[in-house]
Amino acid sequence: MVKKYPSWVLLAFSFALAILAHGVFLYQWTQGQYMAGINDGLSQMMPFKHLLYEQYTNGEFFYSFDFGLGAGTFSELAYYFSTSIVFLLTIPFVWFLEMTGLIDAPDVLFWANAAVFISALRMSLVLFITARVFIYTKIPYWPSLIGASVYAISGMYFRHTVYWEFFADAFLWLPLLVLGTEKILREQKPGWFLLAVSISFFDNFYFAYINFLLVGIYILFRLFIPLTDAEKDRKKKIITFLTAGVIGFGIGAVSFIPAVYAYLNNHRPPFQQDIPIFEPIDNILYSSRYIILPALFVLFLFTFRFYRNKTFRLFALIGIAGVLMHLSPLVSSIFNGFSAPQYRWEYFISFAAGGAIASGLGMLSKMSQRGFFITAALTGFIYAIYALLDPAFEFDWVETGLVIVSLLATTTAVWAALHFSENMGPKIIGGVLIVWLIVFANFYQSEKILEMGDVWEVNKELITGEDYDDPEINRLLEEIHARENDGMYRIEWMQGVRNNTPIVQDFQGLSAYSSILNQNLLYFYLYDLEIDMQRESVSRYATLGNRANLFSLVRGKYIIRSTDDTNIPYGFTEILASENYLVYENENVLPFARGATEVYQEDKLTMHPPLAREHAMLNGIVLDTEEEGSPIQVTGDITSKFTIEEKMARYEDGVLEVTGETGGIDLVWADPTDGPGDLYVSFKLVNTAADEGFDLSVNDYVTSRKSNDSVYKTYVDDLTLRVPSQEKVRIRLPEGRYFLTELQLFEEDYEALNREAAETSGVQDLKIDGSKVEILYDNDQRDEYLSAVIPYELGWSATVNGVKTDVLKANYAFVGVPIEEGENRIIFSYRPPFFVPSLITSILAIFIGIFWVFRRKSARQ
Repeated sequence: MVKKYPSWVLLAFSFALAILAHGVFLYQWTQGQYMAGINDGLSQMMPFKHLLYEQYTNGEFFYSFDFGLGAGTFSELAYYFSTSIVFLLTIPFVWFLEMTGLIDAPDVLFWANAAVFISALRMSLVLFITARVFIYTKIPYWPSLIGASVYAISGMYFRHTVYWEFFADAFLWLPLLVLGTEKILREQKPGWFLLAVSISFFDNFYFAYINFLLVGIYILFRLFIPLTDAEKDRKKKIITFLTAGVIGFGIGAVSFIPAVYAYLNNHRPPFQQDIPIFEPIDNILYSSRYIILPALFVLFLFTFRFYRNKTFRLFALIGIAGVLMHLSPLVSSIFNGFSAPQYRWEYFISFAAGGAIASGLGMLSKMSQRGFFITAALTGFIYAIYALLDPAFEFDWVETGLVIVSLLATTTAVWAALHFSENMGPKIIGGVLIVWLIVFANFYQSEKILEMGDVWEVNKELITGEDYDDPEINRLLEEIHARENDGMYRIEWMQGVRNNTPIVQDFQGLSAYSSILNQNLLYFYLYDLEIDMQRESVSRYATLGNRANLFSLVRGKYIIRSTDDTNIPYGFTEILASENYLVYENENVLPFARGATEVYQEDKLTMHPPLAREHAMLNGIVLDTEEEGSPIQVTGDITSKFTIEEKMARYEDGVLEVTGETGGIDLVWADPTDGPGDLYVSFKLVNTAADEGFDLSVNDYVTSRKSNDSVYKTYVDDLTLRVPSQEKVRIRLPEGRYFLTELQLFEEDYEALNREAAETSGVQDLKIDGSKVEILYDNDQRDEYLSAVIPYELGWSATVNGVKTDVLKANYAFVGVPIEEGENRIIFSYRPPFFVPSLITSILAIFIGIFWVFRRKSARQ
């Protein structure tokens, strides 16, 4: 008779294993180093936690003007933490600690400190849930915990947690989906599957997609490998799966639908590189970054007698299928939404390996001495093949030695177990495996993450220092805030390439970095205004290319620059200084809301240069409308006044051959205009070298461009760069061959900006409260429309003097409404796209789900 243990015993062992598995990171925490990636960990994960915690504890759940130029955080950050159940459960606990004075107000440093403890608790739950799933499938108690350890204590868990923390939550929901599947197949009980589907849809739309593909594979195998006599009616089971899936979708709709809309409203250039069906081997036995298969799993795969057991056969075949799928970039592309291949689903292989090992441990008595030697020989042969045929394989005394020691120890343990009692054998092997898993997990943390991933640099000194949250900058920010009232203003400052610096340092900035951003803002930067961000990359926007008109239009009032940076936009004057930085103030900031009579048609402006589009926004309002609109005047075109001189290069018919280390062309203006002003230089630039990024400089302005084979390339090659007006424009590139075409130059004298800045604002009162903006506007100029510096996205509604009106997309990426003569009280309100119908759907689905589950229960009774 199999001894049963209470759940708290399993939970206690799970917690102990999780603590041991986090040994390196727990030690690093005592040394002031944190479990967070130096790149996305510090640039996205920690800032988003900080932002959302502040929002949620202040009662704002939907929108923030602190995220870039403004964004619907509930939907756009659903990919990260806004609907993450683990994060949502963390918030009240942290809030309690804050309210009781046990901790200060949480900041980015707090969330970095807390990361290792949240991870250990999450792993404890993964171990507990997975072990309970294996126990439910009739696998003995302790083998189930060992199999769960193979799944939870894996390199991919730590990789996910450190670099993209919310990825690790998927480890929780996959075993719940498997449990739900088994409950339907074995007992015709859909409750657990319904719960798991609902949680998955609510928690994260991206991993819901991945986990549903994975559980679909599991269900497919299960339909052809029945484990009980109650699984004969496949059609009925499929109908139950589909019904539970539809109801579960309905329950999770309140989160899932707004999140999917945000994903569809994002803009990311399509992946243009070839995706092979198979690629050279990823060495999953020795050195893979994603998954290292335990030697015991490989050994059991070649124990052919085990396949007579249906449970082992199920997990073994799924594991083999997973390994074959891992070798296909096409499969990884499918799991990433048919985009660039990303290896994020391989935890499924660990789950299958855990199931195979757990079920195999209970069948050691079926292994004969002769069978053992055959199995060991085949296992050794496979390890030799992986070492010999992998062109990238290099013997490493630590990493390779650890694998070989594991192979020898596992083989020896299995041989020894054959000579012990039936009860002792699995314990010996399981003990060896647990030790290896913990040792390897800590090795992975030390070598693969801390060293190779530079995570050892993530410490308190970094997070509170000049490379992340610079105290010198914070002092300048305090002085800026002290000069201001409660009005809306923005500051251009970004630490290095960390676009979410404004979230970290608690100011309203002009940059953002997220896998999902407002498409209208991305188009505004990339296509409509061709704003250079000084660094080509997807999923980001930053800076305004030193273009004064744009600064004034979006209320960019201050810029912070290093003392040696003299390339300052027009109209900015120095007001503050520190040892290494200067603060400049914009003298021509335009109001948050502006009236307009002149209406320009967006489509017609596409035929004109970006400077003409800037003037249209200054002189009136640009609408995405079919109305005729005001005539468009293009001024300042001085292309014909420049002559071209080659410098260490040959330029002919749009082809630029740079022959020196750097070179290019000079655009020479023989008779430049006196007085202040800027030049806008527009051209199309394509690098013919596929694998080389490069820097482009135009006079003192420098920007970087990605290589053609980079997955982060925008493929936006139409550039418009602003430089101070001068007689010579120097375009410089590194040695190579380029297509440089559509060259144009425009002079900007800022007459339109100065005129608009001198106008009296009609804004009498402005109140911004998260997802609600209230404007009192005196329309004494009889303007027809009002535009406001609120990024346009589906979800905004508006009333003018109490009457509901349509929200228009104005000035390419912002909101506008028709207004009346005289006083106008305009109220903009935001709710996530389709939030109300999604909420109603979720509420109805909960009742339908409860009714359906209890009706089926009554029918069985």
